[in-house]
Amino acid sequence: MIHTSMQKHAGILFISKKSSRVLLILENLKWTVPSFARDHSVVEDAQAIIHEYHGKDARLVPVELYVSQDSGFEFSTYICLVDSEFVPSNDQTFCWTTLNTLPKGLHTGLKTTLTNKIIKTKIDTILLMENSQ
Repeated sequence: MIHTSMQKHAGILFISKKSSRVLLILENLKWTVPSFARDHSVVEDAQAIIHEYHGKDARLVPVELYVSQDSGFEFSTYICLVDSEFVPSNDQTFCWTTLNTLPKGLHTGLKTTLTNKIIKTKIDTILLMENSQ
């Protein structure tokens, strides 16, 4: 099957530099990360959701790109380091958790990402580099 246009989405792993915990939100009875449709550049598209949740500008670090086997869907994951945990400015149910204590009911794709040893190493390295500055 040939797709004329690929659906592109991205998710943001907000990670607190202070606690090394990640922000998860409850969406459709599954724990996931804030995500958005990609219409333009990631930087442009991401700023709206970063402001919606965190209220400040922030830089993104890419950590993973998933493309479906039929090339009809693409999901990219980015880390957004924040100084400390925050309460999202919208009314969603949320939690901050470590990668070693992920909640039950985690979105399947996110679980695959967050339990991947290479991704965990990338996250640890990014935090280590950030905290050594």
